[in-house]
Amino acid sequence: IYLFTDKTFAPTPGEGVAVWKAVVAEIICTFALASVVLSVATAKKLEGNYIYGLAIGLTVTASAYSVGSISGGAFNPAVAAGPMLMDTIKGGALIGNLWIYIVGCLAGGALAAYTFKFFNQE
Repeated sequence: IYLFTDKTFAPTPGEGVAVWKAVVAEIICTFALASVVLSVATAKKLEGNYIYGLAIGLTVTASAYSVGSISGGAFNPAVAAGPMLMDTIKGGALIGNLWIYIVGCLAGGALAAYTFKFFNQE
């Protein structure tokens, strides 16, 4: 879509939002999302659970509404990288914000993995 329009769909921190707040928002929401995915889709005691998609979808929705205006709401580096790459191809400069989503998402995901492993030592 971006090739045919001048509108960008890349996540960007909100106007006037400090960069550290965007990074913290990404860490918290990526932690929440990764924790939900690990808990409902991989835990053996929840095997056969048919509502994991609903839990994951609601977590993404709640996170997007909560911090979308703060960080842009990527919660995954690939979600940020694709649109930012298209913006760069079109001559934009949003790729400079990519580090926010790489650092925030990797930190949140690692924290979720450690927490899951700590509480689920099966």
